[in-house]
Amino acid sequence: MERVETLQREKRVLSRAEFEKKYAHLWLIVELDDSERQALFRTMVSSARRRPPTRRTRGGSMAADLDVEPDRYGLYRLTKTGNNPWSDRVCVGRAANNDVVLKNDRISKLHAYFHRQRGVWRLSDARSANGTRLDGSLVPAGDGLEVKGGQQVSFGTVAGELIASAELYDAL
Repeated sequence: MERVETLQREKRVLSRAEFEKKYAHLWLIVELDDSERQALFRTMVSSARRRPPTRRTRGGSMAADLDVEPDRYGLYRLTKTGNNPWSDRVCVGRAANNDVVLKNDRISKLHAYFHRQRGVWRLSDARSANGTRLDGSLVPAGDGLEVKGGQQVSFGTVAGELIASAELYDAL
């Protein structure tokens, strides 16, 4: 997980084009619960349940609030980390071998994955116990649904938002 403050520092030294080139991928923004925020300061990982998303302060999107409450959100790169055997998938789940690890009891060990199909990024559910939703629609296993920045996504009860690097730069 990337800290908002870290990326804000990068924004100060990189142009929008340089930032977009360096981070040429989608991001997942997730609202952190209180114990996760405290864990960031203790450099520990928390497995506590997330509280329901709260009212956003600007425009209803998490991205719009990044500069207002940077410690409220976690940013995850949707890129391969090499932690799992699937080279064609960016895996999301609570197990440590996922590319995006979301510590929550409502998240399956391997919950969902992002993959490219015919040049387009897609999100597929990995037959998770609590489902994956994209803009409120249930995501099927297999081919899944096409994704792009600005969409709302939820893995079980964990709500998030997808954002492209250029939009992230503007939001920071």
